[in-house]
Amino acid sequence: MLGSGSAFSGCGHNSAYCVDGRILVDCGCAVQVQMPRAGLAVGEVTTVLLTHFHADHTYMLPVFLGARALEVRSPTPLRLAGPHGIEEYVRRLVRTGYGAGLHALIEENLRPATVVLQDGSDVTVDGYRIRAHAVVHSTGPSLAYAVTAPDGVTVGFSGDSEICAGLRRCVAATDVMVCECTSFDGPLASHIWAGEVSELVESFPRTRFVLSHLSDRRPLEGALVAHDLLTLEIPPPG
Repeated sequence: MLGSGSAFSGCGHNSAYCVDGRILVDCGCAVQVQMPRAGLAVGEVTTVLLTHFHADHTYMLPVFLGARALEVRSPTPLRLAGPHGIEEYVRRLVRTGYGAGLHALIEENLRPATVVLQDGSDVTVDGYRIRAHAVVHSTGPSLAYAVTAPDGVTVGFSGDSEICAGLRRCVAATDVMVCECTSFDGPLASHIWAGEVSELVESFPRTRFVLSHLSDRRPLEGALVAHDLLTLEIPPPG
């Protein structure tokens, strides 16, 4: 859990998570700073998986890509996976933030390969199965993901979402669900609040919930409340 805070709360760094040091899910915080603190290496990331294009989930991506390109020339292309429009979005983000020079260096050293995902996508990347589910948010397209590791463990990421069919499908497929909980005090447009998380916990007793995208931290029965640099070791099924 590299970043567990909501966009404007100051409760923690903005959204970013890393699976096995290889799959980076969203890039809202200074990943090149947080990863070493968590005992991870920027150069080990093989895939960046974006849930949607809001700033608190993506705006540190040019810095991460730059750090990755300057650190090591990738022997295999770095994959950038996410909703339709990801290639153009990342290109504009890098060139707006740092210009054509860094963009050229990233292209040369990382040779990024784009994987476009949509509702129902089911792809395997570096041995990890990634299933995408369309969710309802204030900007589109937005996706939740179920990521299954080679050992069979499936971790879900809600991104930002309202309660919807796509989110429920994603939760049903996971052993552990990293679920946003942006409010504890009541409903918030385009986001999930604690009362709705409690309903999900009750509806999906097989799934363990880890709450992130937090405006503050309070206990919630049946769920683990994340903090920045929290590391979870999840045993394989059985």
